[in-house]
Amino acid sequence: MSSEPSPPPTSTAAAADLEAERLRERIAELELERVDALARAHDQIAAAQDRAYWLDRWGIDLNALMRKRGAGAVRHSARLAHNLHVLAVRVTRATRVSFREYRAAANDSAGPPPAPAPPSNFERSLPRAPLHAAPVTDLLWERLSPEDAARIEELARQEVGSPDPDDLRRVALSLGVTGDVGSVLECTRLSQAAPPAEVHTMARGPLSAGGSPYYADLVVDGLAAGGARPSPGARWLDLGCSSGRVVRVLAAAYTEVEWHGCDPIPEATEWAAANIPSVRFARSPEHPPLPYDDASFDAAFAISIWSHFSQPAAIAWLREAARIVRPGGALLLTAHGPHSIRHAHEHGTRSPAQLAEIRTALYEHGHWFRDEFSDTGDHGIVNRDWGTAFASPEWLLASLGDDWGLAAFAPGRVESDQDMYVLTRR
Repeated sequence: MSSEPSPPPTSTAAAADLEAERLRERIAELELERVDALARAHDQIAAAQDRAYWLDRWGIDLNALMRKRGAGAVRHSARLAHNLHVLAVRVTRATRVSFREYRAAANDSAGPPPAPAPPSNFERSLPRAPLHAAPVTDLLWERLSPEDAARIEELARQEVGSPDPDDLRRVALSLGVTGDVGSVLECTRLSQAAPPAEVHTMARGPLSAGGSPYYADLVVDGLAAGGARPSPGARWLDLGCSSGRVVRVLAAAYTEVEWHGCDPIPEATEWAAANIPSVRFARSPEHPPLPYDDASFDAAFAISIWSHFSQPAAIAWLREAARIVRPGGALLLTAHGPHSIRHAHEHGTRSPAQLAEIRTALYEHGHWFRDEFSDTGDHGIVNRDWGTAFASPEWLLASLGDDWGLAAFAPGRVESDQDMYVLTRR
């Protein structure tokens, strides 16, 4: 029995297939346009945020600059960034409309292809490990009279509301220093001295007065995991101290410890030496060795220093830190890691394209580095091994060699951004 041939497709079905194919091609084109436009817009936004960061860091009054000659070019750049953002939004909306049209037409044919994957939001299932201790803040707070404590706590509530109790007291201490409230300065031994605009510091303003209790808490709590505690006669080093933002708080809290700080920016250490007499400051070289004898310190800490080293420099400075820390001593360091990618995405400080590049580099190589300071340098320090770096925990631990053991690791511990490592000297 012979089989009858299948009837040819109707003209209506063929037309629907052609229309679906046309829409597929248009969707692909719009997707490419959208990706390109978004990438350009994000790059412009990231560049603008970078410029704002450095303007604040250098103490530049942008309002004053905009009144000078050449301000028109700046405004033109701002309008260009805005126009790119508007373009990205329009392309995204057009893509969504075309995609709905495509789905409606394709339902009458063989069915639509899979929807494109959504852009990554760089989320991680591994939770961050925030700081839940305040040993330095507690110690300073206990020195206050009940009246002074109540007064500065009320100031903090008016300024920042009611956050975590530890954060509230940290803010209160800074406001007490700023306003010279009661006997806060005398009781805590904190100082009102603040670096001028031309001197490098990691924070300015009333909420950073007297230094950073948060980072002081992070250092003391973290180093305790490595067996290092402030004690009479102990010698601790702030490696990369800038103008002493962290070590000045520690020196006020633990007067029985011999405190040291070093940094390659001369203006920063010169100002710190003249204004924070409780700490011994030294200018450090850009490359090892440091101006200290072997096994000079019981503990050292480096806040956001390994977040700037190239791979060779990161390893060389781990070796140098091992030289100056005694066996049994400890080193606390912080570094950009996978959680920093998520943090940068949440705050819009880097483009999705660059964050994807960093994430791939951490997966494939464990380390990403870029010399982002270029020929201008970082406050006069021009060093091709000093830029911006991200490191995976595997890479850093594999770089420890025989000098260090790991005592503690806290992902995203530092302001929900950098990872914290506590190492013990073997």
